[in-house]
Amino acid sequence: MRGRSGGVIALAPSKADEAFATLLPADASPSERASFAQFRQAGLPSRRVESWHYSDLRARLRTVPPLAAAPDDASLSVARGKLGASARLRIVTVDGFYAPDLSDDVSKIAGVAIASARETDFLGAAADPLLDLNAALSRGGFVLDIAAGARIDPVIEIVALTGAQTDRSRFGRNLIRLGAKARAQIVETRDEGFAGFGDSALFIELGEDAQLDHACRCRETAGVELQSFTATLAARAKLRSVALLAQTPFLRRQYFVSLAGEGAQLHLGGAAVLGRNDHADVTLVVRHDAPHGLSRETFKYVLADHANGVFQGKITVPPHAQKTDGKMMCRGLLLSDEAALSAKPELEIFADDVACGHGAAVTKLDAQNLFYLETRGIPTIEAEKILIDAFAADVFDALESEVLRDLLRVDLSEILGEETLV
Repeated sequence: MRGRSGGVIALAPSKADEAFATLLPADASPSERASFAQFRQAGLPSRRVESWHYSDLRARLRTVPPLAAAPDDASLSVARGKLGASARLRIVTVDGFYAPDLSDDVSKIAGVAIASARETDFLGAAADPLLDLNAALSRGGFVLDIAAGARIDPVIEIVALTGAQTDRSRFGRNLIRLGAKARAQIVETRDEGFAGFGDSALFIELGEDAQLDHACRCRETAGVELQSFTATLAARAKLRSVALLAQTPFLRRQYFVSLAGEGAQLHLGGAAVLGRNDHADVTLVVRHDAPHGLSRETFKYVLADHANGVFQGKITVPPHAQKTDGKMMCRGLLLSDEAALSAKPELEIFADDVACGHGAAVTKLDAQNLFYLETRGIPTIEAEKILIDAFAADVFDALESEVLRDLLRVDLSEILGEETLV
């Protein structure tokens, strides 16, 4: 039942692989069928795949729930009950489908347009089996366009909800495009609960001199969830993106970023605050495809109980990308002897005039700092949370937007107040 292809052992299709085949709609387009064929050829990745060595998706995903349907009145009502009030401009998705009835009309803002996604909007996606699966099964995403030269001051919030009341497989696929010299600040708020399986993909395209601040607030994920973030930066474009992750039974968040234009700048950051048996894998591939690019990646993990963190990062610099400046760092704070962090930063450099580096470190709470706070009358539990907050929160400084920084800081404080980490 097993063969060899290119020196890699090919496993027989798993039950989950076969189950995904039943989800492909009868009216799937030729390109959707081609994407699914690519997924079937690779199959769900296992530990035999180097980039999935620490997150064995094949072993974890044994069953596949039914495919979520386009939201009806009942599911929209369920999602509406979760929204609450907000002063931000909202774009709402329900089970991966753009929901105009629950969304604000962002097109009323000069320079902003939103429309349903088409297959052609996502040409050039990175080669990845879960992105192939997403391309085959996603329906109903959106494209958000911000016109060249537009400066959008209000925060745009993308709210991902579920309307299904039983386990479902959810696939979301959305695109954000900024024209030349456009500026915007966008926050994703993911509140899809613990049920089912999720495979979402966000694509970002920045034109020349465009700037985007992006934050992701991920407080609850599906039982098994894949989040793909793909970005392309034109000349002198600046992307600043930070994610806060918590309550992740099994999460893989993967980044594919190309600094395609000369002088592009990238700042990626993230904080994962995990307890119980949570598992969060952040894997990123940053490619400098032009000279004079700058990239900074900083990810931090706070791990308690039996939580497991994974960081895999690669910066690639081809021969023509001279004067590249890239730095990557992963740091972990272990609050339990049973918690674990696996870190694998890499550099792949083929240019000779670059300044690139990476590092990883793991530590525990500093006893001297803890004692200092206790001697000033702060209870031990509160002192520990102050130190944890200080450790994790500085990754938010990668964002220029004060509004987004404050949102993430409030979220972090609430998570530390809710979670019994120490």
